[in-house]
Amino acid sequence: MEPLRKDLILKGVQIYLRPICDADTDRVVKWRNDKNVVKNFIYRIPISREAHLDWLKNKVEQGGVHQFVICRNADEIPLGSVYLQNFEEEHKKAEEGIFLGEEQAYGKGIGTEAAKLILKYAFEQLQLHKVVARVLAYNQASVRMHEKAGYVREAYFREELFLDGKYEDLIFFGAINPFCK
Repeated sequence: MEPLRKDLILKGVQIYLRPICDADTDRVVKWRNDKNVVKNFIYRIPISREAHLDWLKNKVEQGGVHQFVICRNADEIPLGSVYLQNFEEEHKKAEEGIFLGEEQAYGKGIGTEAAKLILKYAFEQLQLHKVVARVLAYNQASVRMHEKAGYVREAYFREELFLDGKYEDLIFFGAINPFCK
């Protein structure tokens, strides 16, 4: 996949998405290591500044990940991140990931709006056929968010992952481009 254009802004009602950059590193590392964020991630190893910069250089800048920072329109404050990764160009498919790093963003529809914006980008600009997402079943806020954004539950895997000393259920979601049949 081609790298994300650095000047691309995806505008929504409450928020906009802008490409992630080096200047976001300290904030993103703080978010990714916050216990409220980590508890909803499959990958739970603490992330260092160096690891994040490596991610930017070897994944984002190479086009393997299209990652945006979610910013509030009213004051441009960064609230979280949304991204597409694991592109399968042959199948015109990618996986979405999203997290809110600021508690002030919880419960306000910001995640849903970000998920809708990234789907619109995936379908209209990247011409993907399908976007998938994996959600831990106990994360009901993320389950509702994905459903509101237009995803459909495709599979429920019982005791799929061993996290923090116990097995957890995992839900696979999918959204299909209505214009790409």
